[in-house]
Amino acid sequence: MNFPFLHFFASIGVSSAVLLTGAFDNPLENPDFIYSDKAMQDHMQKAAASQQNRIEHAFVNARGEGLRESFVPLVADLWLGKDLDQVNETLLDIFTTDDQEIRQKYRLNDYWDLAINQQFYHMYYAFGKNGTLFPGHLYPKTEKAMLELLWQRMEYKDDIHLTRHSTWWMIGSENHDLVAKVSSLITSQIFMNEPEYKDRIYPDLGTGGGYKYWFHSMYSNDRVDGPQGRAHEKDGKDYTPANHYQAWLAYFDRYFSERAKKGFFLEVASPGYMAVSVSYLTDLFDLCSDAKLKNKAEKFLDLVWAEWAQDQLNGVRGGAKTRAKAANRWADAMYRFARFYFGGEGDAGTHYFTQLLSNYKLKPIIWNIALDRDGLGEFAYISRKPGEEQNIWPRPLGAERTMLCDTESRFVRYSWVTPDYILGCQMDHPAAVHSHLSVQARWLGLTFKGENGPRVYPTDAVKIPGGTYRSEGGYCRSVQHENVMLVQQSRRWFQVNPEWYPAKIIADKDFGIYFGDNHDRLLEKDGWIFVENGDAFLAVRVVEGEYAQGWTIGQTDSTSGLTSELIEESYTWSPDKKMIFLHDKYAGMIFEASRRVHHKTLEDFMADILDNELILEKTVVPGFHILRYKGCGPNAKELYFNLANNEISMIGGKRINFAPDMLFDSPFIQSKYNSGIIKISKDDRELVLDFNTQE
Repeated sequence: MNFPFLHFFASIGVSSAVLLTGAFDNPLENPDFIYSDKAMQDHMQKAAASQQNRIEHAFVNARGEGLRESFVPLVADLWLGKDLDQVNETLLDIFTTDDQEIRQKYRLNDYWDLAINQQFYHMYYAFGKNGTLFPGHLYPKTEKAMLELLWQRMEYKDDIHLTRHSTWWMIGSENHDLVAKVSSLITSQIFMNEPEYKDRIYPDLGTGGGYKYWFHSMYSNDRVDGPQGRAHEKDGKDYTPANHYQAWLAYFDRYFSERAKKGFFLEVASPGYMAVSVSYLTDLFDLCSDAKLKNKAEKFLDLVWAEWAQDQLNGVRGGAKTRAKAANRWADAMYRFARFYFGGEGDAGTHYFTQLLSNYKLKPIIWNIALDRDGLGEFAYISRKPGEEQNIWPRPLGAERTMLCDTESRFVRYSWVTPDYILGCQMDHPAAVHSHLSVQARWLGLTFKGENGPRVYPTDAVKIPGGTYRSEGGYCRSVQHENVMLVQQSRRWFQVNPEWYPAKIIADKDFGIYFGDNHDRLLEKDGWIFVENGDAFLAVRVVEGEYAQGWTIGQTDSTSGLTSELIEESYTWSPDKKMIFLHDKYAGMIFEASRRVHHKTLEDFMADILDNELILEKTVVPGFHILRYKGCGPNAKELYFNLANNEISMIGGKRINFAPDMLFDSPFIQSKYNSGIIKISKDDRELVLDFNTQE
């Protein structure tokens, strides 16, 4: 690794960083930014010129609060060269303590903590005796104690038998799995080059993944590690760090190719967990000594960032998300990474500090896609996503804490991207076998351009005494074509959990639609709710028909004919006027969006919407219906959506294809499913990523 520009800070003070607070120019989040190639080039140059000051500013302002932030100020002081005697004394005391209160405070008993190992191996590579930034800032005694602690944390976690499993077998969660496996590669690389460790033998477990992934001890003082898995893969051979390193190299070579061929991530666009996954994958690019894997890691990061760039407005990710609460832009991990790449402030917090030490840079084509929103126009971005579980019974021994997502997954993510809004959902095959995370906190809806990305979205709504409410994570069915999306809370689905995970109930929730209060106008008419935000419009309709609240045999006062009347009084506003509560928790919901280039005023849009075809067809049992809706404009297609059961929806009379030929399909990213070749193009720029080569 080589970080020559960072040595500049060895000879300057920290006062300059304080003076620069708020002075960093980030075009990404500027809604008034006017794109030109020259403007982009100017900002790229400014970002490069200010990078040193921005890194220093981040470390000067590092804070140590929160669940995994305890080591953050100490890492910052090592970088700044501040109070090194005291910092090393503090670290040595922590690394060698038997005091359970201190060990609990710093999460040393939690071998599956998401942050600690990453902080330790970066200390080693940046500040240890052979550090590439400031060698010697971590004193020899401190480094020695840290390495022994790191060995203790990894000797059972780094099981070489796991390298022979599918890369789609994920322990615990996708982010925990990456933490464990990236840490295994990087720490085995450390140990194979350390005289005291290079000949050590790892325990030959072979019992399956996730030993000590045991919440009873991870988040308490209980010292019980939990049982090992029940696999019998132990082969009796001796494996050194060098053996582990080579095995993990081969594993991650497969990992990157598989994701480039079949899609990413299971935790789709998760506002929080992407901080974990992306930072650890970036560590492979920065810290792995194998040139071939570094090259593959860089290509994969290029793909991740290009995929993000086309599906965001002002840094706010649009479209469907999994394991996502309704976080604002400031809480979104990809935005916080992107802010620094595009010239804004850096972040020295847990996971984010790794970016400040990294050599990875966004390619010009990614800048182009991210900033030229008008130039992108309106387009559909369709991609296939992983997460469907193998339907194997009984599950293989050793998978008691592991998802087995090695399958041709039938999840299709759809985003309609415009310069003024992004509307998106994920459409899942009704017969899909969900993993224990693929439906967790699933988000879909509309994100407007603007400060912090105003959103409108369906969500479960748990009412709290006093009139307030909270969301716990409901799951919806959906169908979308361009700017029209139909949604309903899913009545049921099939899900497989690892044997030692509880099957939590997340169905049959009270439901609503969140609007917020940061729009220009909101009007109601004929059962519809209309929103104006900047140059974008949105129409929302709760679709409730007769007998929505129940029916019994003998009732004969239903309407005649094959269609049901629509009920306008289908929702109630929350006391704060930010959300509506659905009277029928399984009501259909229509979302249709437009822009001022198509409708000059909100009133024009309202008139067009109210003239659209909206039909509720009766099914055998009263109260259950099929929704048919055709939106505005000459390109509109009728959407057919069965609200009574999980029938496959239709768009323009054709069933949804849950296994399209394309893995990534937009005007700017193209890749055939399972090809491993991705073409990223915009204007006269092109980047072809081939994951089949052995360079």
